[in-house]
Amino acid sequence: MGCFCLKKVRNKSGYKDPTILASETPFTVNEVKALYDLFKRVSSSIIDDGLIHKVEFQHAVFRNSSKQNLFTDRVFDLFDVKHNGVIEFGEFVRSLSVFHPNAPIADKIAFLFRLYDLRQTGYIEGEE
Repeated sequence: MGCFCLKKVRNKSGYKDPTILASETPFTVNEVKALYDLFKRVSSSIIDDGLIHKVEFQHAVFRNSSKQNLFTDRVFDLFDVKHNGVIEFGEFVRSLSVFHPNAPIADKIAFLFRLYDLRQTGYIEGEE
């Protein structure tokens, strides 16, 4: 029973072995470990539950959790791949990987397209 509880906690935050995340992204194992340290700081800045909530994300970007911004809302939504209102560690690393210098240019373009496709229609319309 103890192992089950431990697995549940690990899965809740989306923690994965740094070696696995490094093999799935352009990051090295040491970079993934450094990102985990950053993730822990951000995810415990307001709500200490091992997940990054939108308010914590906004606080990390602007040092002000009450300032709403379309850009941070969109980036948060793109990082929240599971669309469950929080960013888990795996989502965090995989989403940040698009900014890595060795990330494929096609991934960077796709990320920017999704950033501007506000209605998620597959097109960037004039209003967007």
